[in-house]
Amino acid sequence: MTPADLLSPDDVVHFYLPSFAGGGAERFFIRIANQIASGGRPVNFIVNHETGPLRDLLSDAVNVQVLGVAKASLAVPRLVTYIKKHKPKVLISALTRTNLAALLSARIAKVGTRVIVCERNQYSALLRELDPVRQSVMTWFVRRLYPTAHAVIGNTAEVTQDIARVARLKPQQTGIIYNAAPDANQIEAARAVSVVHPWLADDAPVAVAIGRLMPQKDYPTMLGAVAQATQPLRLLVLGEGPEQEKLEQTARDLGIADRVAFLGFQMDRFAYLVGADVFLLSSRTEGFPNALIEAVAAGIPAVSTDCAGGGAREIMGREFPDRIVPVADTQAMAAAIDQVLATRQTAAATQDRQRIANIAARYQISEIADAFLAKAAT
Repeated sequence: MTPADLLSPDDVVHFYLPSFAGGGAERFFIRIANQIASGGRPVNFIVNHETGPLRDLLSDAVNVQVLGVAKASLAVPRLVTYIKKHKPKVLISALTRTNLAALLSARIAKVGTRVIVCERNQYSALLRELDPVRQSVMTWFVRRLYPTAHAVIGNTAEVTQDIARVARLKPQQTGIIYNAAPDANQIEAARAVSVVHPWLADDAPVAVAIGRLMPQKDYPTMLGAVAQATQPLRLLVLGEGPEQEKLEQTARDLGIADRVAFLGFQMDRFAYLVGADVFLLSSRTEGFPNALIEAVAAGIPAVSTDCAGGGAREIMGREFPDRIVPVADTQAMAAAIDQVLATRQTAAATQDRQRIANIAARYQISEIADAFLAKAAT
């Protein structure tokens, strides 16, 4: 009996996320919902509002339920009504505020719904970005509601241990389910498209970075490393966010504005990855970074900070520990970039790319979807 068989085939699996925004959590759970629905199981995908660039990625086999509110704190009354009406056996939610709304709603509805809440990043690290009042309020709710969850899932051991400590959870209340690598056909399709940026068409080295332009991602460290690297590396940044103007000024101050392009959110991220010489991640904190596992699946050498949450170390640490550098260490990142680029056009680089791509085999979407179903059934 497989994990998928432990629930009745007629039992609907319900997911709850804020929207179809372009973040890693939304992208991951859309894939999980699609995977479960592809096996014939009914799936409902609940969102506060039906906006965001990832909406078209959701399979037509998944039923969308829109609560019609702006944010999770306003969603509880409508989510309670939804739970009372549909009486879901399992509700899977992600992101802290959404998790709190799901747990509170299930508690009020009292229909026996098993709520599985998923933390996608190290809670305590993100908490430090809030003012003291919000820190206290958020943690008060986490400590009262998270213990009522059927399970609290992190995407790395470090993320899980961190939320368990903050929420005072017992080990049996928690679990680890990694993010999935992309499907091989996504990578192959990207290799077949025409060049999406002129920098990818010539011999000069190009790096790609993917992620929102926000303090957590610490792009200044990345930009400093690009400036310090021995080779004149060019950088394509896929993402949007409130720090763009500040980062563009940083690039000008470092004298690399002509070698950095901020391209905004891009749906065809794989088309950029497959043409890159190196992928860069400079975050202070990450759970299990989707963009990094996507680069790995494409066989692209990556240099990453040893960010809180442990995901980069989990993905690359065994095979490529020298490409994991300390957080906020511009010099160390520049040195690691130089090491990667030193062999980029050699036979060793081809072998290196195959070793990188092999890592992705540990994170198959079918096994990860089954892990969620198994957790719901036990």
